[in-house]
Amino acid sequence: MLELLLVIGGLLLTPLMALRTRSRPITLRALPGLDLLRNRMAGLAEAGAAVQIATGANRIGGQTFLPSGETLASLQLAGRVAEAAARRAGTVTAGAGDITSYLALRGLVHSAYQRAGFGADYRGAQVHLLAHNAPTAYAAGVAAQMRAAPALAVVAGNYGAEALLISEEAAARQVPTVAATSNLLALPVLTLSAEATLVGEDLFAAEAYLADAPRPAARLLTHDLLRRMLLGLLTLGLLWQLVARWLPALGIPALS
Repeated sequence: MLELLLVIGGLLLTPLMALRTRSRPITLRALPGLDLLRNRMAGLAEAGAAVQIATGANRIGGQTFLPSGETLASLQLAGRVAEAAARRAGTVTAGAGDITSYLALRGLVHSAYQRAGFGADYRGAQVHLLAHNAPTAYAAGVAAQMRAAPALAVVAGNYGAEALLISEEAAARQVPTVAATSNLLALPVLTLSAEATLVGEDLFAAEAYLADAPRPAARLLTHDLLRRMLLGLLTLGLLWQLVARWLPALGIPALS
C-alpha cells in the first residue's frame, strides 16, 4: 500500500510542478547572509586584501579520512567563493581541517582560478592544512590566519565550541565574517559574532545560490520537491491510518 501511495503522489505532483515552472521563472528564497557575501565580494578589487576561507575541522569521528556532510558542503561553498574572488582580482587564502579536505580544497581553488581566467596566478601555498581532525588546533590555525586582517572571512563547515577562538580573533581584527554551520554548539557563537550566519540546511544550499550554472539550482529545487513529496505522503498516510482506525465501516485497510 505504501508503494502505491508513493507512485500516486509522484504522478500527481510531477505535472503540477511542470505547469508551475512553465507559468513563471523559478526563484530561490532569499538568504540574507549570501547577499552580504556578494556585497563584500564586490569591493575586493579596491580592498587589495585576501579572502580567507575556513572549511572546518572534520568531526565524523576518530582519525577517519572520510569528510562529514558539513565539510563536503563547505568545500563546495569554498569553490564558489574562490571563483567569485578570483574574477574580482582578489586573493584567496584557505585552510582545511583534515588531509582529505586539504587535497580537495587545493583542487577546488585551483579550478576556481582557472575558470576565472587567472590560472597562472594560483599558488599552492594559498591553501593550508592547519590540522587533521583536531578541532581546537584547527581553530587556533584559522585564528592565526586572521591576524593578516583579510578583507573578508568565510567560516563554513562543521564547527563546535572552538568557533569561539575564530570569532574572537575576527572581532579583534575587525574582519567581516560570514559563517555557516549546522552544529548547535557553534551556532550561538557564530550568530552573535559574525555579520551573517547561514543556519542548518542553508549551508548545504549556499553553493547553488552562488553558482552561475543552472545545474546546482536545479539540484536544490529537486531536493525541495522530494522533501515536499515526502511530507505530503506522510500526511496522506497519517490521514489514511486515522480513517481506517476510527471509521472501520468504510472498509479501508490499514497500512502495514
